[in-house]
Amino acid sequence: MNKDLKTKVFISHSGNDKNYVKILTELLESIGLNEDDIFCSSMPGYGIPLKNGIFEFLEKEFKNNDLIVLYILSDNYYKSVACLNEMGAAWVLKKDYVSILLPEFEFKKIEGAIDPRRIGIKLDSDLDDLKHRLGELKDMLIDLLNLKAVPPSRWERNRDSFINKINEQAKP
Repeated sequence: MNKDLKTKVFISHSGNDKNYVKILTELLESIGLNEDDIFCSSMPGYGIPLKNGIFEFLEKEFKNNDLIVLYILSDNYYKSVACLNEMGAAWVLKKDYVSILLPEFEFKKIEGAIDPRRIGIKLDSDLDDLKHRLGELKDMLIDLLNLKAVPPSRWERNRDSFINKINEQAKP
């Protein structure tokens, strides 16, 4: 990470997966991230301000911040030209990333500039593994963004609520 730039989380996702992204954003807020720490185009307060051009604003975000990209991977993601452009831009600029696979999306479906062998978070994986991986994500973000540690009981409550909401969202 480049210590001269502000570290920021960029949530790269398909607009069709907005409901999952809202749940994830709430989890990130629960560990102390705010509008200065997150860029997420589909979430009010975290996206592109009024009167800004989409591509110009994204370019500024990539140039002016040390982004860690959270790829919210799904079939919708790979059908979106905008998502694939974001993936390519992050790859060219060598931005660090974490892959988060939505329910029903498998590691074997990962293509493009994302390494399918790199450990990610599968939201419909074994519960113990999911809790462990979410804890790793929390610790990594707290460290990267120099946030105050979250009390374990609050984290566990928020993490479990996140998992329940994801499971509800995934129901047909």
